[in-house]
Amino acid sequence: MRHCCKFKPDDTYYLSENDLYSSRRLSVGFCPICGKPVAELVEYRFDGIINRISVSGVQANNLMLECKDEIIYSMKECNYLRFKSKPYGWKYGINKVVKINGKEKIKQYACDFYGNKELIKSV
Repeated sequence: MRHCCKFKPDDTYYLSENDLYSSRRLSVGFCPICGKPVAELVEYRFDGIINRISVSGVQANNLMLECKDEIIYSMKECNYLRFKSKPYGWKYGINKVVKINGKEKIKQYACDFYGNKELIKSV
């Protein structure tokens, strides 16, 4: 995205297709220099022409409100769900001893640094 300088968007929303456009996405962020909200809508027409709309300030808020009902998913949601499901990235192991009816069982877990835990083996 570009306003006072070039920067990465805070979030990218993927929008549903309509009669004229496919592969629609709306990128939203705040300019690090002036702090204004910036929105950029990129749409691909079926005949191959790219439509790019970049607005800032009040127009960015209005563009977000216009596209609010067409949002399918956002990249923040996808990244959040990926980190919340299973251990991701660097992993370490935890062994726990559990006593059940006087017998000891060892449970081995794979853990990551995001707080996710998954049972690997129970001996």
